[in-house]
Amino acid sequence: PAFAADHAGMKMDTTEGVRQCALQAESIQEKIKRLEGEIAKGEKKYNAKELKKLEQKLKEANKILESLSGP
Repeated sequence: PAFAADHAGMKMDTTEGVRQCALQAESIQEKIKRLEGEIAKGEKKYNAKELKKLEQKLKEANKILESLSGP
């Protein structure tokens, strides 16, 4: 997930750079939805340790999305 927040090499003043950033943000949003769905399955599918790991991944994905959204 850390690579998604890295804008190195992206020229944000170009249409292509903005497009790439938007694509990354969209894929992060998809990951967030998937993680939320898995967490919702709860202890029926995952043990406490696995749920905690999923929640940490969700937190990281939300942080990345926030950083991509700007100030």
